[in-house]
Amino acid sequence: LAHKAEDEGVALAEILAGQRGHVNYDVIPAVVYTQPEVASVGKTEEELKAAGVAYKVGKFPFTANGRARAMQVTDGFVKILADKETDRVLGGHIVGFGAGEMIHEITVLMEFGGSSEDLGRTCHAHPTMSEAVKEAALATFFKPIHM
Repeated sequence: LAHKAEDEGVALAEILAGQRGHVNYDVIPAVVYTQPEVASVGKTEEELKAAGVAYKVGKFPFTANGRARAMQVTDGFVKILADKETDRVLGGHIVGFGAGEMIHEITVLMEFGGSSEDLGRTCHAHPTMSEAVKEAALATFFKPIHM
């Protein structure tokens, strides 16, 4: 991943300059530029199960997103995985149009230890594809607005 290597290069330069380098390997997004796009960050359900982590899932289909419907790109979904007790987001997975752009919202949230409620209660412009990220976050603790 070129973006991972770039972060490692910056961290190395910081260390060589006597500073503290930082790369959070748990929060490096991955994007597969296929049709549809696939993007992920953090843990998968399989990894959480194997580690014995209690988690909750919020999933939102693009078929329920206004922008996706208007653009006729309704194949896809957003899935958010959050700790069952603390609500801290542990992973995010997106399949569909714009996945490689939308994954960064989840990445930033995870970098700062945010919860699905933090994301779900953040105002998103309408109509946008990124509303699907908000709706998936809402689905972890409540009901999505547009379903």
